[in-house]
Amino acid sequence: MSELHHTLQGLHEELRNSERLDPEDRALLETLLGDIRRLLETSPQGAEATGQPAAAEVHGDALEGAAVRLEAGHPGVAGAIRAVLDALGKAGI
Repeated sequence: MSELHHTLQGLHEELRNSERLDPEDRALLETLLGDIRRLLETSPQGAEATGQPAAAEVHGDALEGAAVRLEAGHPGVAGAIRAVLDALGKAGI
């Protein structure tokens, strides 16, 4: 999980350094990152038990959408988002 935490930190740094990021996009990404951090800190609830998609899966979809939307104007942020998605996949989340 240390790779995942390192990758999340990289995205936080990209967000801090991106001055021209739309406030709505910034708020969405910061909320999603906070949610993912909280998910990693708590014991995961199985999606099978609730019949709902896993929260990380839902956030992953939102992150992918943000990466696509930000690709042209903020390639560094989009790349950092994709790195987080890749690290989540490698961690089996």
